[in-house]
Amino acid sequence: RRAAPRAGREPPPAAREPALRSASRRELPDGAARPSAALFKQLVVTALRELHGEVGAALPVDVLTYEEKTMSAILRVISSGFVKLWSALTLLGFYQNRRCAFRVLQTSPFLLALSGNSRELVLD
Repeated sequence: RRAAPRAGREPPPAAREPALRSASRRELPDGAARPSAALFKQLVVTALRELHGEVGAALPVDVLTYEEKTMSAILRVISSGFVKLWSALTLLGFYQNRRCAFRVLQTSPFLLALSGNSRELVLD
């Protein structure tokens, strides 16, 4: 499923431990270094804390993969925290006085579904 929220429509419900495939903005206009995996995880926790307080920051979120070059990641969260994570990431606008933005590309209750992208498939 694509994670493109529409007006008046909530994110799709997840049955198990949903995973988010997200990508942050790829352009760094000021030439700043790309965040490492540890800094990316801290960014996610900070986003949760800012929107949902300490309860949100305690939400168990796993960064399963993170590509520093493209600044994209696959995150895993329990189904009860799915909406909290989604909202925290999409509403975050600044981190350490720098503008930032997350874009959720795909969601799925099955991790295998996030392993590939049919739009990037090349057939020989």
